[in-house]
Amino acid sequence: MNNNSNDIALIKLIVLLILREIDMPVTSSQLTDIVLENNLANYFDLQQSLVELEESNLIMKFGNREMYKATDMGIKTLELFKSHIDSKIKSTIQNYVLMNKEKIRLETQVRSKIIKKSNTEYIVNLKVVEKDIELINLSLNVVSSKQAKIICSNWEKKYYQVYDQIMNLLIKP
Repeated sequence: MNNNSNDIALIKLIVLLILREIDMPVTSSQLTDIVLENNLANYFDLQQSLVELEESNLIMKFGNREMYKATDMGIKTLELFKSHIDSKIKSTIQNYVLMNKEKIRLETQVRSKIIKKSNTEYIVNLKVVEKDIELINLSLNVVSSKQAKIICSNWEKKYYQVYDQIMNLLIKP
């Protein structure tokens, strides 16, 4: 393996570590900012790494906002090879995430609200807002408080999958 291949392999592990530490989908620009602000890689090697990670199904990209999330296989791969990441780099990533996770989360806000209309009618309002731009605003009429709470809980965990499926259904001819 030549030096560039080693660099790309390390960058892939760094990306997987960032995604595991941040534990939420991040946009391409957020991920790029994290890597470049901390001098973890150059832009071009990062982009090559992202393409290769996605092709290997170690990360998934979804939505028209290009958000990334590590797959289960990506997390398992990281666990196998994380010893190849220098402890200083691990510490840099952990500190960055600790200091900036809330800011990153606020850039992509996931919101849910339950409005009780009657004993048998609840409106569940689900939103994703990124930098003051409403990406999706969905209202559902449900028949129980329990159902409404389940929907809100699942929205928090799976909003990106729901958004991606809706967009794919609406965009494809």
